[in-house]
Amino acid sequence: MKIPKVLLVVAIVAATAILSCNKSGVSSDFDKSYSTFLAFKKSSGNTYTYIAVHDVKDATYSETTITIKQGEITARDFLNYEYEFDTGSNTTTKTLTDQWHETANTLGTHGTEGAQLLTLDDIYYQAQNIWLKADKSKNVITFQTNNNGMISAAGYTPNSCVSDCFIGVNIKSITN
Repeated sequence: MKIPKVLLVVAIVAATAILSCNKSGVSSDFDKSYSTFLAFKKSSGNTYTYIAVHDVKDATYSETTITIKQGEITARDFLNYEYEFDTGSNTTTKTLTDQWHETANTLGTHGTEGAQLLTLDDIYYQAQNIWLKADKSKNVITFQTNNNGMISAAGYTPNSCVSDCFIGVNIKSITN
């Protein structure tokens, strides 16, 4: 059976469009963001602070501030809040329920509470090699760059998830 040339051309154009969409999607955004980070890292002498957040809808919110000096993690600070919703006044109250500070000598003493001890180099590595490589047919992939072009969210959520199933990182801010 002979395929008409018009159909062959349409098939080639469609395949090219699909491949270029995949290439120019998350991969291209990641590459731009990583280049922005490398420039930031150089200009800051690899000294910066970032705040990773975890928000459980209508229940708790936590922030972990990671401090990096010349490429080494030197401190980790944690704040945890609980939300209370008053249906009578239709207001939400946020109450601090836990906080702690770790120095270079005490890093990791609070175990898995708070964000992992990762530099942004580590986060970009995990984003590229783990989180953004999750099976797209089974997960929603997220990659955002709301920190002056640097990473603000990277990870995936299983399609079957009901609540709070995001696997990855959310970064509220990056400063030097």
